[in-house]
Amino acid sequence: MISVIVPVYNAEKYINRCISSIISQTYSDWELILIDDGSIDHSFSLMKEYEKKDKRIIAIHQENQGAGAARNKGLNLVTGDYIVFIDSDDYIEENYFSLLSNHNEDVVFIDVNRRDEVGKIQSKEKLSILKNKSKDDILRGQMTGQILWGGVRKAVKRSLLEKYDIEYTQHKVGEEALYSFLVLFYAETISFIDVPVYNYEVHSSSLSQTFQIDPWGAVALALREKVRELGYYADYADTLNSFIVTASIVSLSKMAKCMSYVDFKKAAFEKIKDTYLLLDSKYCIDKKHMNSKARILFPVVKIRLFSIFYLICRMR
Repeated sequence: MISVIVPVYNAEKYINRCISSIISQTYSDWELILIDDGSIDHSFSLMKEYEKKDKRIIAIHQENQGAGAARNKGLNLVTGDYIVFIDSDDYIEENYFSLLSNHNEDVVFIDVNRRDEVGKIQSKEKLSILKNKSKDDILRGQMTGQILWGGVRKAVKRSLLEKYDIEYTQHKVGEEALYSFLVLFYAETISFIDVPVYNYEVHSSSLSQTFQIDPWGAVALALREKVRELGYYADYADTLNSFIVTASIVSLSKMAKCMSYVDFKKAAFEKIKDTYLLLDSKYCIDKKHMNSKARILFPVVKIRLFSIFYLICRMR
């Protein structure tokens, strides 16, 4: 059986489409756990209506605690062999579960279509191109965000999550980072569904809710502590350095977009100084697994060409 967890927050505009795409699956052996995370619209009442009509659906309400806590709540309730996460404003193709049912690996990555609000495909995330890479390459790419985290981008065996007590963190942004690292760290087998079965909708209403000046900084430090706890710090220190640099570039990019140049330049000097204090100078920076934006922009800020960095970010 496939267990589906959908965290819901003020999603009355999208929830019907999301649930309908699950009910329409050609593979019928599934359960759906809907976790309403303190919505103030009609999301929960819509969820309850589906629960009344289909015994495979469970609708739960909790006080607002964030997406990570909502997903963890779902993990405590599932009974299936595979765990699939779907965001409430997204939807899946009808053959997703049928294709997944042919797998038996610990982690199964899927291909994703990113769509705008009218359904037009903006880009394609072909995670299946990773199928010829080593587990170490994929793991390090997940650590830095070079390979997008997102629980929605992978199905995971419930037995793996339970054996190693893997769950989401409570970070407002990047709560999937440690989850993604741990499922790959412990996975013995990895596979891919090489057709797009997930539709990720990009809409303006979601952007302001998650804006932070430094969205990845705390996540990078939490990942470093977790790797130390596992006893593998020396093995991954260079990639952790890479993640710290990437987090700094992400933060500087956000500063550039919302500050005047005078304020940005002052803040950037402090940010770079703090970044070097966080880096472990005994190890190099893993540039291979750094995303292209950070790889290009880090040398620019390293030599304090803040005006060029500022212009690049403002133009994007």
